[in-house]
Amino acid sequence: MKTRLAADVGNDEAARYYKALVEVLLKQLQGLEKCRIRFCYAPDDADDAIRFWLLPLMNGSPSETEGVYLAPTALGEKYRQEIDFRPQGEGDLGDRMQRAFAEGFVDGFEEIAVIGTDCPDCGARWINAGFSRMSTDQRDGMIGPSTDGGYYLLGLKTPCPSLFTSIAWSEDTVLDRTLSAAEKAGLKIEKLPPLTDIDHLEDWNSLLEGPLGASIKKSLGEELDS
Repeated sequence: MKTRLAADVGNDEAARYYKALVEVLLKQLQGLEKCRIRFCYAPDDADDAIRFWLLPLMNGSPSETEGVYLAPTALGEKYRQEIDFRPQGEGDLGDRMQRAFAEGFVDGFEEIAVIGTDCPDCGARWINAGFSRMSTDQRDGMIGPSTDGGYYLLGLKTPCPSLFTSIAWSEDTVLDRTLSAAEKAGLKIEKLPPLTDIDHLEDWNSLLEGPLGASIKKSLGEELDS
Protein backbone atom coordinates (compact mmCIF):
# COMPACT_ATOMS: atom_id res chain seq x y z
CA MET A 1 0.00 0.00 0.00
CA LYS A 2 1.09 3.62 -0.56
CA THR A 3 2.10 4.71 2.94
CA ARG A 4 2.62 8.38 2.10
CA LEU A 5 -0.73 8.53 0.33
CA ALA A 6 -2.29 6.77 3.31
CA ALA A 7 -1.05 9.60 5.52
CA ASP A 8 -3.19 11.95 3.42
CA VAL A 9 -6.36 9.88 2.89
CA GLY A 10 -6.25 6.97 5.36
CA ASN A 11 -5.33 3.31 4.92
CA ASP A 12 -8.59 2.06 3.42
CA GLU A 13 -8.82 4.79 0.80
CA ALA A 14 -5.12 4.49 -0.06
CA ALA A 15 -5.58 0.74 -0.62
CA ARG A 16 -8.52 1.45 -2.93
CA TYR A 17 -6.49 4.02 -4.86
CA TYR A 18 -3.56 1.63 -5.14
CA LYS A 19 -5.72 -1.13 -6.63
CA ALA A 20 -6.97 1.34 -9.24
CA LEU A 21 -3.39 2.38 -10.05
CA VAL A 22 -2.39 -1.23 -10.63
CA GLU A 23 -5.42 -1.98 -12.78
CA VAL A 24 -4.75 1.00 -15.04
CA LEU A 25 -1.03 0.22 -15.22
CA LEU A 26 -1.79 -3.34 -16.36
CA LYS A 27 -3.87 -1.94 -19.21
CA GLN A 28 -1.01 0.39 -20.09
CA LEU A 29 1.32 -2.62 -20.38
CA GLN A 30 -0.82 -4.55 -22.87
CA GLY A 31 1.29 -3.36 -25.77
CA LEU A 32 4.58 -4.81 -24.52
CA GLU A 33 6.55 -6.57 -27.23
CA LYS A 34 8.48 -9.83 -26.86
CA CYS A 35 8.91 -9.77 -23.11
CA ARG A 36 7.59 -11.43 -19.97
CA ILE A 37 5.96 -9.58 -17.10
CA ARG A 38 7.25 -10.76 -13.74
CA PHE A 39 5.41 -9.64 -10.63
CA CYS A 40 7.77 -9.44 -7.64
CA TYR A 41 5.56 -9.36 -4.56
CA ALA A 42 5.86 -8.79 -0.82
CA PRO A 43 5.40 -10.29 1.70
CA ASP A 44 6.89 -13.53 0.43
CA ASP A 45 3.89 -15.62 1.52
CA ALA A 46 1.44 -13.55 -0.58
CA ASP A 47 1.78 -15.71 -3.71
CA ASP A 48 -1.78 -17.06 -3.78
CA ALA A 49 -3.33 -13.70 -2.92
CA ILE A 50 -1.35 -11.89 -5.63
CA ARG A 51 -2.25 -14.42 -8.32
CA PHE A 52 -5.90 -14.39 -7.26
CA TRP A 53 -5.93 -10.58 -7.60
CA LEU A 54 -3.86 -9.98 -10.74
CA LEU A 55 -4.52 -12.90 -13.08
CA PRO A 56 -8.27 -12.17 -13.44
CA LEU A 57 -7.46 -8.52 -14.17
CA MET A 58 -5.26 -9.67 -17.06
CA ASN A 59 -7.48 -12.55 -18.16
CA GLY A 60 -4.47 -14.75 -17.48
CA SER A 61 -4.55 -18.53 -17.78
CA PRO A 62 -1.96 -21.30 -17.18
CA SER A 63 0.44 -22.17 -19.99
CA GLU A 64 2.19 -25.43 -20.79
CA THR A 65 5.16 -24.20 -18.71
CA GLU A 66 4.69 -24.61 -14.97
CA GLY A 67 4.46 -21.27 -13.18
CA VAL A 68 4.03 -19.29 -16.38
CA TYR A 69 0.69 -17.78 -17.39
CA LEU A 70 -0.57 -16.27 -20.64
CA ALA A 71 -2.75 -13.22 -21.13
CA PRO A 72 -4.22 -11.45 -24.18
CA THR A 73 -2.53 -8.28 -25.38
CA ALA A 74 -3.22 -5.31 -27.60
CA LEU A 75 -1.02 -6.83 -30.33
CA GLY A 76 -3.56 -9.25 -31.74
CA GLU A 77 -4.95 -12.72 -31.12
CA LYS A 78 -1.75 -14.54 -32.12
CA TYR A 79 0.37 -12.83 -29.45
CA ARG A 80 -0.02 -13.71 -25.78
CA GLN A 81 1.72 -12.00 -22.88
CA GLU A 82 3.81 -14.26 -20.63
CA ILE A 83 3.44 -13.68 -16.88
CA ASP A 84 5.13 -15.16 -13.84
CA PHE A 85 5.54 -14.39 -10.14
CA ARG A 86 8.45 -14.22 -7.67
CA PRO A 87 8.73 -13.15 -4.01
CA GLN A 88 10.85 -10.07 -3.42
CA GLY A 89 12.74 -11.57 -0.50
CA GLU A 90 14.34 -9.77 2.42
CA GLY A 91 16.23 -6.49 2.58
CA ASP A 92 15.66 -2.86 1.64
CA LEU A 93 14.43 -1.70 -1.75
CA GLY A 94 17.92 -1.88 -3.23
CA ASP A 95 18.43 -5.46 -2.05
CA ARG A 96 15.12 -6.52 -3.55
CA MET A 97 15.69 -4.82 -6.90
CA GLN A 98 19.19 -6.24 -7.17
CA ARG A 99 17.76 -9.69 -6.45
CA ALA A 100 15.08 -9.24 -9.14
CA PHE A 101 17.72 -8.38 -11.74
CA ALA A 102 20.05 -11.18 -10.66
CA GLU A 103 17.31 -13.82 -10.78
CA GLY A 104 16.10 -12.56 -14.14
CA PHE A 105 19.54 -12.83 -15.72
CA VAL A 106 20.02 -16.30 -14.22
CA ASP A 107 16.71 -17.27 -15.83
CA GLY A 108 18.16 -16.33 -19.21
CA PHE A 109 16.63 -12.91 -19.91
CA GLU A 110 19.03 -10.62 -21.77
CA GLU A 111 17.43 -7.24 -21.03
CA ILE A 112 15.46 -6.52 -17.87
CA ALA A 113 13.49 -3.47 -16.77
CA VAL A 114 12.14 -2.97 -13.26
CA ILE A 115 9.19 -0.64 -12.76
CA GLY A 116 7.05 0.26 -9.78
CA THR A 117 3.28 0.16 -9.60
CA ASP A 118 2.84 3.83 -8.70
CA CYS A 119 3.49 5.39 -12.11
CA PRO A 120 0.61 4.44 -14.44
CA ASP A 121 1.97 6.73 -17.16
CA CYS A 122 4.84 4.27 -17.59
CA GLY A 123 3.12 2.25 -20.27
CA ALA A 124 4.28 -0.14 -22.93
CA ARG A 125 5.37 2.60 -25.33
CA TRP A 126 8.05 3.89 -22.94
CA ILE A 127 9.32 0.41 -22.12
CA ASN A 128 9.36 -0.70 -25.76
CA ALA A 129 11.13 2.53 -26.76
CA GLY A 130 13.67 2.11 -23.99
CA PHE A 131 14.52 -1.45 -24.96
CA SER A 132 14.82 -0.36 -28.59
CA ARG A 133 17.22 2.44 -27.67
CA MET A 134 19.28 0.08 -25.52
CA SER A 135 19.75 -2.11 -28.60
CA THR A 136 20.16 0.42 -31.40
CA ASP A 137 22.08 3.09 -29.45
CA GLN A 138 24.41 0.58 -27.79
CA ARG A 139 23.36 1.57 -24.28
CA ASP A 140 24.03 -0.61 -21.22
CA GLY A 141 20.80 0.41 -19.56
CA MET A 142 17.94 2.88 -19.35
CA ILE A 143 16.40 4.94 -16.58
CA GLY A 144 13.13 6.83 -16.32
CA PRO A 145 13.50 9.83 -13.97
CA SER A 146 10.56 10.60 -11.72
CA THR A 147 9.74 14.16 -10.78
CA ASP A 148 10.45 13.51 -7.07
CA GLY A 149 14.15 12.81 -7.61
CA GLY A 150 13.86 9.04 -7.96
CA TYR A 151 13.11 6.87 -10.96
CA TYR A 152 10.06 4.99 -12.20
CA LEU A 153 12.01 2.55 -14.38
CA LEU A 154 15.47 1.03 -14.48
CA GLY A 155 16.64 -1.27 -17.27
CA LEU A 156 19.90 -3.20 -17.56
CA LYS A 157 21.65 -5.62 -19.90
CA THR A 158 23.87 -7.08 -17.19
CA PRO A 159 23.88 -7.24 -13.37
CA CYS A 160 25.35 -4.19 -11.63
CA PRO A 161 25.05 -4.51 -7.81
CA SER A 162 26.75 -1.14 -7.23
CA LEU A 163 23.63 0.65 -8.48
CA PHE A 164 21.75 -0.51 -5.40
CA THR A 165 24.19 0.12 -2.56
CA SER A 166 24.58 3.24 -0.41
CA ILE A 167 21.30 4.69 -1.72
CA ALA A 168 18.93 6.56 0.62
CA TRP A 169 15.75 5.28 -1.01
CA SER A 170 13.39 7.68 0.72
CA GLU A 171 15.28 10.82 -0.33
CA ASP A 172 15.26 12.93 -3.50
CA THR A 173 18.87 12.00 -4.34
CA VAL A 174 18.07 8.49 -5.62
CA LEU A 175 18.32 9.37 -9.31
CA ASP A 176 21.55 11.37 -9.00
CA ARG A 177 23.25 8.72 -6.86
CA THR A 178 22.18 5.96 -9.25
CA LEU A 179 23.47 7.82 -12.29
CA SER A 180 26.72 8.53 -10.46
CA ALA A 181 27.10 4.83 -9.61
CA ALA A 182 26.38 3.91 -13.23
CA GLU A 183 29.06 6.32 -14.46
CA LYS A 184 31.60 4.86 -12.04
CA ALA A 185 30.69 1.38 -13.29
CA GLY A 186 31.29 2.50 -16.88
CA LEU A 187 27.67 2.06 -17.94
CA LYS A 188 26.06 4.10 -20.71
CA ILE A 189 22.52 4.85 -19.56
CA GLU A 190 19.68 6.04 -21.80
CA LYS A 191 17.35 8.55 -20.13
CA LEU A 192 13.62 8.33 -20.75
CA PRO A 193 11.24 11.30 -20.30
CA PRO A 194 10.46 12.23 -16.67
CA LEU A 195 7.12 11.03 -15.26
CA THR A 196 5.34 11.45 -11.93
CA ASP A 197 5.00 8.81 -9.21
CA ILE A 198 1.75 8.86 -7.28
CA ASP A 199 2.95 9.36 -3.71
CA HIS A 200 0.76 12.11 -2.24
CA LEU A 201 -2.81 13.35 -2.55
CA GLU A 202 -1.62 16.20 -4.76
CA ASP A 203 -0.16 13.64 -7.21
CA TRP A 204 -3.38 11.65 -7.12
CA ASN A 205 -5.55 14.70 -7.85
CA SER A 206 -3.29 15.66 -10.76
CA LEU A 207 -3.63 12.12 -12.13
CA LEU A 208 -7.42 12.37 -12.02
CA GLU A 209 -7.27 15.57 -14.05
CA GLY A 210 -4.93 14.09 -16.66
CA PRO A 211 -5.38 11.73 -19.65
CA LEU A 212 -5.69 8.65 -17.41
CA GLY A 213 -8.24 10.25 -15.09
CA ALA A 214 -11.23 8.59 -16.73
CA SER A 215 -9.60 5.16 -16.55
CA ILE A 216 -8.78 5.65 -12.87
CA LYS A 217 -12.32 6.73 -12.04
CA LYS A 218 -13.72 3.75 -13.95
CA SER A 219 -11.50 1.40 -11.95
CA LEU A 220 -12.76 3.02 -8.75
CA GLY A 221 -16.35 2.54 -9.88
CA GLU A 222 -16.99 6.27 -9.88
CA GLU A 223 -19.15 8.16 -12.32
CA LEU A 224 -17.31 9.85 -15.17
CA ASP A 225 -17.61 13.56 -15.81
CA SER A 226 -20.07 14.40 -18.56
